[in-house]
Amino acid sequence: MSLIHHRWLAEHLPEWERQGLVTTSAATVLRDRYRVEPRAGLAQMVVGALGALLIGTGLIAVLGYNWDDFPRWVRLVLAFGPLAASQAISWWVLWKNDGATAWMRESAALLQTLAIGAAMALVSQIYNLPGQWTDLVFWWCVVAVPLAWVLKSDAAAMAYLVGVAVWTIAQAGDRVMASPALDVADVRIWFPILLAGILPRWPGSNLGDRPQPGSRLVLAATALVGLLAVAASASGQQGQLTGSFTVFPWLAMLSSALVLLFPLDPDGVAEPLSRKPQVVLGGLAMVIMALIATYEEPARDFVRCVEPALQLGWCWLLLAIVAGFMAVAFRQGRFAVLAVAGLALVPPLAALLSPSGTGGWPLAIAYSLLLLATAIALITLEFLGRQGAARIGAALITLLVILRMADADVSLLIKGLAFIAIGCGFLGFNVFISRCRTAATGGSPA
Repeated sequence: MSLIHHRWLAEHLPEWERQGLVTTSAATVLRDRYRVEPRAGLAQMVVGALGALLIGTGLIAVLGYNWDDFPRWVRLVLAFGPLAASQAISWWVLWKNDGATAWMRESAALLQTLAIGAAMALVSQIYNLPGQWTDLVFWWCVVAVPLAWVLKSDAAAMAYLVGVAVWTIAQAGDRVMASPALDVADVRIWFPILLAGILPRWPGSNLGDRPQPGSRLVLAATALVGLLAVAASASGQQGQLTGSFTVFPWLAMLSSALVLLFPLDPDGVAEPLSRKPQVVLGGLAMVIMALIATYEEPARDFVRCVEPALQLGWCWLLLAIVAGFMAVAFRQGRFAVLAVAGLALVPPLAALLSPSGTGGWPLAIAYSLLLLATAIALITLEFLGRQGAARIGAALITLLVILRMADADVSLLIKGLAFIAIGCGFLGFNVFISRCRTAATGGSPA
C-alpha cells in the first residue's frame, strides 16, 4: 500500500476498535506493519516560530536601545548573552528528548538561529569587520543549519533554505552586473553544496524523514529559484568572456526540468499533485517558458543560446542529471512529467536543424504543437488510468487558443465570442471530469 493508504488506515483504526470491528491486538499489528511518519502539525510549527520571532524581535529592540552609549565589553555581553541563553534552552529541549513537543523544538531552534545572526551582526559592527552583507548571510546559514538536524526543526530548515536562496541570488546578481575582476563566489559550486546541507534533516540519517507539505513547498521553491540564479550567473560569466549573455533561457528550462523530474519513492509517486510542489513549480516554469517560445523573437533566442550554452560545463551537468532523472521517471511510469520535461529538449533539436539560429517561426510553431500534444497527453493519460492531469491539460489548451486568438487579425467581436465559447468549454470539461472522478472507484495521482 502507498503512504496515502497507510494514513487512511491509521485514521480509521481507532473508530474500528471502538465499533468492535477489529481487536486491540489486531489494530496494534496493523499499526506496526503499516507505519506512518509522525506529523508535527502546521499549527505547532507556526506557534513555535511566531513565539521565537517575537522574542527575537524584542531582543533586537532591547539591544538597540542606547546601543552607542554602552562600552565595548557591555556590547559583547549583550551580543553573546542571548546566544548563550538560547543555547541553554536548546540543550534543555535535547535533554527532554521525546518529552519535548514539536513547538518546543521549533521555538528553541528558531530562537537560537536568530541569536546566531544577531551575535554575528553585532560583533561585525563592534569591530567594524570588513565584508559584504552576503558574507554575513553565508556564515549565518552555515553556522545555524545544524540546529535543523539536531532539533529536527522544520522552521530552522526553511529559514536555512531561504537564506541560501537569498545568498545565491545576490551572488548571481553580482556576477551578472560586476566586472570580471570582482571576487564573487561561484554559485555553480556553492549552491549544490549548500543545498545538500539540508540532507541530514530530509531524509535524515534513517532516510525516512520526509518534509511536510509546507516545508516541501519552501524546499521546491528555493531549489528552483537557486537553480535559476545559478543559470543567470553562468550566463553572466559566459557573457563576460564572450560578450554573449544569451545562454540563460535554455539553462533556465533545463533547471526547471531538473526540479520537475526529481525522483520520488513509490509512496511519493502515489501522492496527489497537491503534495508535489516540485512538480507544480517545475512544470509551471517549463510551461511558461514554452508559451513564451511560441512567439518568433523569443523562439529565435532559444535557438541562439544552445551553442554557447553547450560550451559550459554546468550545461552538460544539467543535461546529464536531467537524462538520469528522465530514465528514473520512465521506469516509474511518470509519463505526464516526462511529456512536460521533454519541452526542454526542443531548442537543441531546433539548433541542430537550423545551425544559423535565424529561424524563429519553425521553433515557435513546434512549441505550439508540442504544447498541444502535451496537453492532449495529460488528458489521455488520466482517462487511461495512468498518471495524468486532465484539468491541467485542458487549461493548457485553453491558454494556447487564447494566445493564438489574441494574435489573430480578426475583429474584437469575433475574439469576444471566441473567448466566451472557450470559457464555456473549459467549465464544461471541468464538470465532466468531476463527474468522471466521482463515478470512478479509484483515482489516479498526478
